[in-house]
Amino acid sequence: MTDNTHLLEYSIPQLLRWRVKTSPARPALREKDFGIWNTYTWQDYYDHVRKTALGLRAIGLGKGGTIALISDNIPEILFVAIGAHSVGAVSAGIYQTSMPHEIAQILQSLKVTAVFCDNQEQVDKVLEVRDQIPNVKRVIFEDPRGMRGYRSDDWFIDIRELYRLGDLEHAKNPGLFESLVDQGRPDDVCHLCLTSGTTGLPKGTMLTHKNYINMGIQLTEVDPLKPTDEYVSFLPFAWIGEQMNSFGVAMAAGITLNFPESVETAMSDLKEIGPHFMFGAPRIYETIRSRSG
Repeated sequence: MTDNTHLLEYSIPQLLRWRVKTSPARPALREKDFGIWNTYTWQDYYDHVRKTALGLRAIGLGKGGTIALISDNIPEILFVAIGAHSVGAVSAGIYQTSMPHEIAQILQSLKVTAVFCDNQEQVDKVLEVRDQIPNVKRVIFEDPRGMRGYRSDDWFIDIRELYRLGDLEHAKNPGLFESLVDQGRPDDVCHLCLTSGTTGLPKGTMLTHKNYINMGIQLTEVDPLKPTDEYVSFLPFAWIGEQMNSFGVAMAAGITLNFPESVETAMSDLKEIGPHFMFGAPRIYETIRSRSG
């Protein structure tokens, strides 16, 4: 069995960089869009994290800042999360089913300064409570559909504009991103994982880079995985199980994360991928069926 304990010496962005050095052309992420599977290699993954990180820094997110993620599972949620980690900020997942007043309470409690949303539905929830979240300075969106009317308000920013800002910063200072990644430490807090909230407002549990990477190492010692193995990402990103797989298992084992086109197509997409690893199997199939109706 391969000894991966040396990976505990890295932060998540540093481990991503290590993956690029060892297997730059291997598929790291795959997303189905309009019926076609689009692939990101480990090099592509790192490049997107770089431009996202520098873009986040350009709009004011840095060490000590917190960005909330309210999104279905898409590659961009990882670009934003690990991009934030790269500049010393902390990410926090919020369930997509959360109501506006719940989102407002969580954003204030966690002192969030930026929010990433995947579409207009989530953006509108944040917009509804804008007066209750004065700490939030920018709202980043991924899907531009329905967002035309918001473009004149600089509170909102398209992720493609964020990429552009990041690329401009990288062109001006090519060594900046690497120096920022070098500053990370395994014991730094990188993500706030929400508790269930059954007895009150959910709390943000502080988890470090080492926490997630160690989860990945320990899990793959019990159930060994190879870099050629596949995983289908469909669990809510706000839940520790999906974070463990995306931040920990994928980085520790080098497997490919696959993102279904939608909840409705998850079952057929899963059949196409034929994943080697599924968290919670066999009951996982029941969950997919229930989510897809």
